[in-house]
Amino acid sequence: MQNIKSTIETEGIFSDDNQHRYLLKKTWDDKKQSIVIITMYPNMTGMLQIDLTTQLIMNKISEMDEYGAIYFVNLYSNITTPINLKHLENSYDKHTDIHIMKAVKEADIVILAWGAYGKKPKVEGRVKEVLDMLETSNKKVSILTNPQTNEMMHPLNPFARKEWTIKSLKEMKINNL
Repeated sequence: MQNIKSTIETEGIFSDDNQHRYLLKKTWDDKKQSIVIITMYPNMTGMLQIDLTTQLIMNKISEMDEYGAIYFVNLYSNITTPINLKHLENSYDKHTDIHIMKAVKEADIVILAWGAYGKKPKVEGRVKEVLDMLETSNKKVSILTNPQTNEMMHPLNPFARKEWTIKSLKEMKINNL
């Protein structure tokens, strides 16, 4: 019989008014590589309560033996705006971009996973801003890709729940984002 214990350290960075979650980091093995996942927006704080997207990402990344930490960052950082207003006023601020780039600097790889949401006209400008920021880093940037359409997908996509197909951003056409 074995008694196995495991600890996941959780770190979150929030605005003073708790309107924005800039970063959620989950670490279970600090001797392994870390990964940044950029999705749409945070659903909740993520400290004790974990939404389905966070759980699905945790499950998939923990299956990849080379990683021991995940930085969760988002196109938009506001956690209190109703879903249909996420891309409007106060959806992100200067600290959002600062923490995206800090996470990118500290991690070994970046995976873009905001899915088809990034094609919405009101969101395209924000996507371009983030892609432009990532070009200044020398990190490997990859995309969670739908194997059926070869386009970016979100972790909630049924195909992502089965298996992750990850392709280099350089391999993909920017138009597919």
